[in-house]
Amino acid sequence: MEPGTVVWRETAQSLLRQKWLILACVVLGLVGASVFALAQTQRWTASSQLVIGPAVPPALVGKLPSSTDKTGPLGMDLPAETQARVMASPRLLRGVAQSLGLPTTDQTIQDLATVTRVKAVTDNAYLVTTDGPTAAQAVQRANAIANIYLKQRNDAAKALLTTLAGQATDRAKTANTQSRSLVSQIDEAVARGDTQTASQLRDQRVGLATEARQAADDASAMRKALTGVGAGSELVTPATTDTASSSPMVARDILVGGILGLVLGLGLALARTHLTPYILTRDQAARASSSPVIAASEGNRRRIWHRSAPELPQYEITALGAEASGALARRELSARAFASGGPGALLVVSASQSPNAAGIALAMAEANARDGRETLLVLADVEGTPVLPHVTGHEGLTDLVMEPAATRAIRARKLFRPGPVADLYVLPPGLNHEETASAVGPSLVPGIVADLPPGYSVIIHGPAAVGRHGISPLAAAVDASVLVVQVGHDKEMDVARLTGALHYAGAPVLGVVLIGASDHDETLGIPLNYTPAESATPHVR
Repeated sequence: MEPGTVVWRETAQSLLRQKWLILACVVLGLVGASVFALAQTQRWTASSQLVIGPAVPPALVGKLPSSTDKTGPLGMDLPAETQARVMASPRLLRGVAQSLGLPTTDQTIQDLATVTRVKAVTDNAYLVTTDGPTAAQAVQRANAIANIYLKQRNDAAKALLTTLAGQATDRAKTANTQSRSLVSQIDEAVARGDTQTASQLRDQRVGLATEARQAADDASAMRKALTGVGAGSELVTPATTDTASSSPMVARDILVGGILGLVLGLGLALARTHLTPYILTRDQAARASSSPVIAASEGNRRRIWHRSAPELPQYEITALGAEASGALARRELSARAFASGGPGALLVVSASQSPNAAGIALAMAEANARDGRETLLVLADVEGTPVLPHVTGHEGLTDLVMEPAATRAIRARKLFRPGPVADLYVLPPGLNHEETASAVGPSLVPGIVADLPPGYSVIIHGPAAVGRHGISPLAAAVDASVLVVQVGHDKEMDVARLTGALHYAGAPVLGVVLIGASDHDETLGIPLNYTPAESATPHVR
């Protein structure tokens, strides 16, 4: 199987495991969107479209004096964006408010400007969009903005044309008056016989007459243009009443809220899956330990707020131990599995404090003994929870600390206690609880195991964690080890570090007993690219 397939499979399974988190985010998004939509004030939208042309004929605009402003209402020299801003300006909206009978306070004008949007579609076409508390008011506002802008533009053009026509008339009158005053001056020059002066005065009179006629023609043209002001500007598409409000759009908001909630849920689930340091699946346990999962207890016992390792029922621990022991006996794992025919020693250990590791070690020892093999169970976790009440009050491992080395093995065999089944013997933790005895006690196990009579199979339950004294003393006493991993409680790095320490100490990990696997976890629990080695190790007898 390609590694990418495994990644996608784990991702899909992680989402399935956290379906309640995803559903909660979706519900939260739906509820939030519903509250937001229903809390919005009902609003209606209307749009009108107007076209603006030159308020004055272009030919007349070109003949205007150079000092005349030919932009704005007279021509089309203003940019379209500028005219769009003028339509949405507070000055124009104040006139709109007056025409609609609305208050003309600054707050009202500001509110009207907030809901008004003018867009320049082309150089001379504009789309006016505005909102209102009702459909009729929205239509009135949109049409009023367009009409008032056109009216103000036309009024400004008419006022300017009227002013310019009056100025042209005044120029014509002034020129005529000056021309008439030159007649007497010409007669006086002729009477004196001053022909040169008379000729100059006649030329001036001709120029004044020409200026008077031109001014009179301009005034006539401007008065005539007054009748055609605004002919190229009109409201081409008046706003109409909508049948549905533009806000709130409850269905759309709820749909968007649900989509956002789904995205949030998927994001949180993926982040929680890929960022959590804890082991959650069989494949993660196999990857951290570099060995396959030989037994697994399904059931979601992991909590976000309370990461503990709950104690399993006795029947479940027995089933896990029997399954793990059977997997070892059937050589289902690899060439690392124990080969039949000779004695062996096995260490059962967990990477963190777990009340189930000792029970699984006991169950594996019981299964081994029921197969007819004389088995010794060494309870080397001297500070752990007792799993056999009938041996808690007997001397054991810590009491051998003061025993001389020469007689320690003989004394140890005298401390063996019968186990729950035939052919099973137990070496208790002991009654010496001094700190020195607790620290040194596990280091005595290799010597005790080495001095056992032939034929014994040994299963050791080690400390629940690597501890400050290391795992090397116990690993030196065994041929291999089995890890007990709690889903959602053991960290992947801790399991990997313990695995490396066991391999370095000569007790390679044969398999993992996984506790609390999700029922949605369908992974195989085998490391990627796992290939069995050719060599084999002794089988537990």
